[in-house]
Amino acid sequence: MEYAYSPLEMNEFRLLTLHPRFPDSYDNASPGEELPISCTLTSYSRDECPPYEALSYTWGDASNKIPIKVDDSTFEVTANLYAALEHIREDTSTVTLWIDAICINQQDDSEKTEQVKMMRDIYDSSKHARAWLGPAEDGTDGALEELNRVGSLLIAKGLVEPMKEFFKLPADQVERYAVLEGMIKEGFAPLVAEAVDDTSRTMSFYSKACEVLSREYWKRVWIVQEIIVSPQIVFQCGKTTIEFPTLYASICYMLLLGAQIITWQMEKIGGIQNLDEGSTRIFQFAIALGSEGNNISNTTKLFGVRLRYQKELSESSEAAQLSKPSTLGSSLFELLARLHVTGAIKAYCGATNPKDRIFALLGMAIDWSRLGIQPDYDHTKTCSDIYTRAARAIIGSGQVDFLSLSQPQGRQPDLPSWVPDFRAEWILRPCGQLPWDSAFKAFHLSPESVYPRTHDETEIHVPNQVRLLGYQVDIIEEIGRPWAPHYLNGCSAESNLPAISDYLADITSICAKSDAKLAETQHDIYTNDTDRSSARKRVPVADQEEYGTGFIRRAGKDSDEGYDHVTQHLADIQAQVAPTIARNDLKPRGMSYRNMLGWQRDRRPFLSENGYVGLAPLFGQIGDLIVLLENAQFPYILRQVSDGTYNLIGEAYVHGIMYGEYLTEKTGDDGLKAFTLS
Repeated sequence: MEYAYSPLEMNEFRLLTLHPRFPDSYDNASPGEELPISCTLTSYSRDECPPYEALSYTWGDASNKIPIKVDDSTFEVTANLYAALEHIREDTSTVTLWIDAICINQQDDSEKTEQVKMMRDIYDSSKHARAWLGPAEDGTDGALEELNRVGSLLIAKGLVEPMKEFFKLPADQVERYAVLEGMIKEGFAPLVAEAVDDTSRTMSFYSKACEVLSREYWKRVWIVQEIIVSPQIVFQCGKTTIEFPTLYASICYMLLLGAQIITWQMEKIGGIQNLDEGSTRIFQFAIALGSEGNNISNTTKLFGVRLRYQKELSESSEAAQLSKPSTLGSSLFELLARLHVTGAIKAYCGATNPKDRIFALLGMAIDWSRLGIQPDYDHTKTCSDIYTRAARAIIGSGQVDFLSLSQPQGRQPDLPSWVPDFRAEWILRPCGQLPWDSAFKAFHLSPESVYPRTHDETEIHVPNQVRLLGYQVDIIEEIGRPWAPHYLNGCSAESNLPAISDYLADITSICAKSDAKLAETQHDIYTNDTDRSSARKRVPVADQEEYGTGFIRRAGKDSDEGYDHVTQHLADIQAQVAPTIARNDLKPRGMSYRNMLGWQRDRRPFLSENGYVGLAPLFGQIGDLIVLLENAQFPYILRQVSDGTYNLIGEAYVHGIMYGEYLTEKTGDDGLKAFTLS
């Protein structure tokens, strides 16, 4: 007989009691005989329930199901959940669990909608969450044991807090960066020596650890809330477990070790000019470690969000005790961006229902109630309806740069042009950085020019349309060749070097044409004297440069020098002066500049009618409008369609207006117009 759910009352949820592996008596079983998996499902008020674990896992193949017993009835679960229950159950005692696939009636859309609203509190109130990564495979037990060892060592050395600060340090904190780098270098010294002493062992550990940390579990959207809000979390692979603080410390080690090895070896040989065969092998080993580390970017990103959330939770509790207002949480826009946007391949794409790519984050969003977005599994509401409603609410709240996540690559035709498609394979960082990480402030009025405005008056409630205010800056007159390096190879790959050469050549040509416009009109569009002379070197990287380990700041002399190295390197290759085109042929600033070129992938350089030079989205065309929308950090490219509305093409980099220069002389509504996006 199949299991039949009883309806839940308001504020109720169900808990699963997982029965022991072995019987408490042998009346109906042989000694040592394992019993089939058997459970009891009980309804409780959220205010009165026993302690429980909340299971975090991925459902797995829905067509591959195995029966278990729930209240003496047959209940089918996926093979992955069956394996989790088999590993979690105790020999002689019960385990109380909350598991979404069993504790929620998945066939009842109304119950599912109400229970999803409670999920944040369900995980937050658990004694801990247990993250099931899957069964053990060859070498995974050893990898987790090594992660436990390294993580525990770094915790004991007091390096976790310095590493946390190091990874989130603002771009302008150069002195603090040097201090933290020194602390990490000193603490890592024995680990670096250990890794270099047995490179094959270290590489094997990295490979197996990355395999565990890039399993399908890490790609499921619901784990985001489950990992972030749970007060404590234990990760389990097979029978081996590791707690979050230890795993976080060991992942920091994996991310930093390659760079530390390069620094260590460089100091050992006294500079790159003394590079020998042995040092080259060590550098290649360090680069290989870094390449393996790229496979755990999803995990790294997720842990960063958890740390921010738990820190805010702690600060909010302290504020409550002091009767201060709480600022706990991130906006829905920020959560969607941090967890769906990437520099390369899409991160969290695992969701049986694509609506969950938004619904799974609502419980963590500080503004979800104000936005008026609720989980809604009504089958009459399409994914397009949900995405459009969320986009309208977020943009209408003043977060206009939500538009920057709407990108044509891979989007499905059921969405308006201004609505981000979180079903797409990837969404790239706008202009190379998320809005709150970027220094760009394109719509930045002087204090005397700022005027209050409610967004209700800038919206029109026509299905699939939104109206926003802004300035038309210019029109694209000429557009260059696509800059679209291969996502997996990176800009250091041999196959991308001709494209780099074409990209830089197009920008040089367009800058020359901009200079010709100045000579013809005697009107310089640039308000800063240096903007025209710097355009050729700064436009390719959208005025950004890399420093340290993954830090980004406004481009300066280092970037200009990097441009010179890259162009000279390309010239040497063309003249057959350089025998190879390997990454190591470039000086460090040249390598850094080439990295930054990759951040602007899927772009085309353009020249506007008035002479502005910049980077348009890949699908930009001659005749497209360059627009500054009210409150936006980035300019946007719009294309007028036959009914007088506009399609959003995407955000753009426009040299000379990214820091508010265009609006320095604007006051009030001078030149402001409405753009209806469809």
